[in-house]
Amino acid sequence: MILRAVAWPAVLGGTAAGAAILALCAVVPGDGPPLTYVRLALIALAGAAAFVLDEPAAAAVAAVPVSRPRRTARRLVAVALPLGVWVAGILGVAAGHAGTPVLGLLAEGACAPAVAVGAAAALRAAGRDEPGELVASSLGAVLLAVLLFDPPPHSVPLFPVGGGWSASTSLWGVLGTAAALVVVASSLEPRGRLR
Repeated sequence: MILRAVAWPAVLGGTAAGAAILALCAVVPGDGPPLTYVRLALIALAGAAAFVLDEPAAAAVAAVPVSRPRRTARRLVAVALPLGVWVAGILGVAAGHAGTPVLGLLAEGACAPAVAVGAAAALRAAGRDEPGELVASSLGAVLLAVLLFDPPPHSVPLFPVGGGWSASTSLWGVLGTAAALVVVASSLEPRGRLR
């Protein structure tokens, strides 16, 4: 029942866009993987993940005798769709392009949606019932700016191309872990609520 409340048009739309970009990246010829375009797919998939916590009927959902942590856990199942597309897409790109940094890209693909869900969870805890659009557009703009303009500091690149994969993977790991902690903290029942 709770999965029916997920904003499926937004989740499926973003996932489909990411899948289409990854499919093109897998078949386009080249000397190496088209990392810039692969990261565009990542932005679409992270945007899709941002919508899994949207609750247009928040008052009705809150009245259902299911705890907030359980509702959040059930909704997080929907994140498996963009994550699955990312994994399949990266494996497809790796099959078509030798030298694809699979592990680094998989870390990016696991942590970027986690950051999106973490930001959405924080906004939900702050009282916004449908944070998906705000998170998807804001996070998408930030990631696109980092991808295209590579702002400082350059010591730890968020989206490496040549070297720096271990530092980038560590950075994504920290961001993903922090986002997961935000989701857990935001999913706790408010004080004073009867169980």
